[in-house]
Amino acid sequence: MRITSNSRPFDIAGATLDIGRTSGGVIEICGRDQLDLMRGLGFVHAHDRLTQMSLVRLVGQGRLCECLDDSEESLAIDVFMRQLGFVHLARDEAGRCTPEAASFAEAYAEGVNAGLRRHSRPWGLKLAGLRPEPWELADTLLTILLMSYVGLAQTQQDLEKFLIQSLQAGVDRDRLKQLFAPHLDGLTDELAELTKKVRVVDPVIARFPAILPAFTASNNWAVAPWKSATGSALECHDPHLECNRLPAVWCEVVLHTPDDYQIGVTMPGVPGLIMGRTRDVSVGFTYGFMDMVDYFIEECEAGNYRRESGWLPFHVRRETIRRKKHPALTIAVYENELGTLETDPRQTKPPEGHYLCRAFSAMRGGSARSLHALSQWPRARSAEEAQCVLRDVSISCNWVLADRAGNIGYQQSGLLPDRPHSGLYPLPAWDAKAVWRGIVPVEQLASLLNPPEGFIVTANDDCNQPGKPLSINACQGPYRAERIRELLAAKDKLTIADMQAIQADLFSTQARRFMEQIRPLVPPTEGGKDFLKWTLHYSGDLEETMWDRQASWFEEFYRRLLRDVFGGGFFGTAAWDALVGSTNLIDVYFHYFDAILLGGRKGHENRWFGQRTRENAMRPILENVLHDSGMPVRGWIEKRQVTMQNLLLAGKLPRWLNRLLKVDYGPITLSGNRSTVVQGAIFKSHGRVSTFAPSYRAITDMGTDEVLTALAGGPSERVLSPLYTADIRRWLAFEYKTLRGIASLPVGVR
Repeated sequence: MRITSNSRPFDIAGATLDIGRTSGGVIEICGRDQLDLMRGLGFVHAHDRLTQMSLVRLVGQGRLCECLDDSEESLAIDVFMRQLGFVHLARDEAGRCTPEAASFAEAYAEGVNAGLRRHSRPWGLKLAGLRPEPWELADTLLTILLMSYVGLAQTQQDLEKFLIQSLQAGVDRDRLKQLFAPHLDGLTDELAELTKKVRVVDPVIARFPAILPAFTASNNWAVAPWKSATGSALECHDPHLECNRLPAVWCEVVLHTPDDYQIGVTMPGVPGLIMGRTRDVSVGFTYGFMDMVDYFIEECEAGNYRRESGWLPFHVRRETIRRKKHPALTIAVYENELGTLETDPRQTKPPEGHYLCRAFSAMRGGSARSLHALSQWPRARSAEEAQCVLRDVSISCNWVLADRAGNIGYQQSGLLPDRPHSGLYPLPAWDAKAVWRGIVPVEQLASLLNPPEGFIVTANDDCNQPGKPLSINACQGPYRAERIRELLAAKDKLTIADMQAIQADLFSTQARRFMEQIRPLVPPTEGGKDFLKWTLHYSGDLEETMWDRQASWFEEFYRRLLRDVFGGGFFGTAAWDALVGSTNLIDVYFHYFDAILLGGRKGHENRWFGQRTRENAMRPILENVLHDSGMPVRGWIEKRQVTMQNLLLAGKLPRWLNRLLKVDYGPITLSGNRSTVVQGAIFKSHGRVSTFAPSYRAITDMGTDEVLTALAGGPSERVLSPLYTADIRRWLAFEYKTLRGIASLPVGVR
């Protein structure tokens, strides 16, 4: 049964709903109440995104080898997911859901299962031999747990693991502390020596396939009515996720009840609107970079762990991973009150010594709370009411809100550990004063309502507030937030066109900071003269050859400078090249390195630049890059080419069939760079090309019932459907479609 542009009634789990598509192919559902809408949402997710939600569930269950791909890469993911134990936590959380949240998710599951019975399987699932099992409440909670961890909490975990390995490799501790000041100030000689004793069993954490997108970056902002040309509050968001994939991460919907509407994006596998608006309130979020993962050092002996009271036994959980082509593998997972021991899961017990214990705050519950918040926020009638609901979300988010009355607000969410230190380095688990004291009450999280400047901006920057707990110790830097604030402050009355221009902005404040220092060092060559004409934009237009060449020169200079200062003279060239070539840590945390290159602490230059001054370190690199007419580097646009590949079928079909069916899309050009508002980051992470770029753009004027949107994909995952890639051209061209809500529907609506 196909869902077409002609709206028609569908009977789903005892409810009759009108379901159709807008002119852009976006699903539109009319129902009597919220539970009916969730039945309809589950039904259409099973129609348009069944492969996506099924694969996410398989990853979370650690069953890739059993059901899909029995390779060593899949086995590493299965082992890691079994160690995390999210399946067991999701089942436990199901019993802690509020009645409202349980009804919300069960209605959604009813819709999914109705869709499983009535829709034909996408042929990709048929080709893979996958027949999805019925959907349950626990599957939704599992998906929420994965959303809170992959690419979010995991990024903090990776940084801490990197710092641990750096100490073990003999990296200068004083300079490491300066690089991440002040968060390593408490790292004493004693702790550093203890850290060096640790057996790092997983030096490279298993990387997930594109099935689970990396939620790394985003922009969002809101404008007060007195700064808006329309006289109403404006709210804008563009979450930056992995975009070299199909189908799109998000699934857009327009939902109607007799007295309200909801317009925005959903996550297949999860009921409710993740970002979007109702008649009264609009919300969007960026990743908050709250540190929700810590490592503790455990001393182990004979399968026990040390505490002040003596030696205690681990709880041992055994997991059997079934494999399609190989014998089943049984692993042992060692856990205690803090978290999971990182040890070889194939060993009967960990050998005597020191190990890392990974503590993740979401393991103490929270997905049930998030589900409750998703069920409740559309009922909020003001930004302040929505703040009180959204602060209960267990995922680290910076929420920006606006309401029809003209209020704008900010709210932090996440499960913040109540810890005695920054959380960026490990402490001994046997010291009772070192471990978590619990979770910080949500009332203490950062919050803001109607600031005097008339706008609120977050872009994965430092959102710690005076008088509030330290929640962010390592974030993505100030560049994008600085630029958005500059553009919002530059006009007295901001229009929708201004919002669109900001979402398309390619100016780099990072490059501006560097140019202030290197301009006097640029050689008087033809290349140097051309370089000095750069407007500091990263073009997305092939006709802008000047920007294209200049941006490439700067990027080559920046790459070489980083390698010179932090490679050969600090981490070591081989370690640096591996860090840049196989992880996204530099793409995420680059501003910490910029702080050293651009200034650091005065009088400490020799600690980083050897016997040279900063200028003497920069000058020869510039001269080499810009000799004569500039070195023949590849143009910036040429470096921005990626292909959007199908989650399930990429690499599995003959090339001729792939081209015939148009399973993949591209190559496409990603505009921007790591520090522009349009953040087109492309990197290679553990053998796979990945990206983070605006996966979805949304702009709304709260005085209307409309949202302007563009999606990095299309409504459907069905390869043969024109809706598979329907929005990509619009998204690449920075254009928008309009989605409309109906202020009220007849009471007798189906």
